[in-house]
Amino acid sequence: MEKIVAMLAKGKVLISDGAWGTFLQKKGLAPGECPELWNIDHRSEVLDIAKSYIAAGADMIESDSFGRNAIQAGALRPRRTGREINRAAAQISRAAAGPDGHVIAHRPTGKMLITGDVTEDELYELSRSRLRPLKKAGGCAVHRDHERDR
Repeated sequence: MEKIVAMLAKGKVLISDGAWGTFLQKKGLAPGECPELWNIDHRSEVLDIAKSYIAAGADMIESDSFGRNAIQAGALRPRRTGREINRAAAQISRAAAGPDGHVIAHRPTGKMLITGDVTEDELYELSRSRLRPLKKAGGCAVHRDHERDR
């Protein structure tokens, strides 16, 4: 499978998925409920959403792990680990994308360098630790900056 960056460099336009939260809400995600836990507790519903994006023509599908990181995990840690959730999310998206589709991951933290909420090293380590399991579990595309040696 050709890498996303190489495809873009050749001028290929790639289509990605969209509003995961909206579709999860339509399937019953309650206000305040953790969407990422659905990867484990409602796997078939998440897979259905992922498949719908592929059926609609998406070349890339994001894993349903948008908010899973050590900073945001807090209250969920006793119930499920971020690694467990990320693994399930990547596997679901990989199953939907098939061998020719791309699985991508986006990991915001809700913290900002400019406000001093977190340091650059903390953000780097957080991203590296979150993206490695996603890449391993589902073949997610990971920007090379997250793979650099420090």
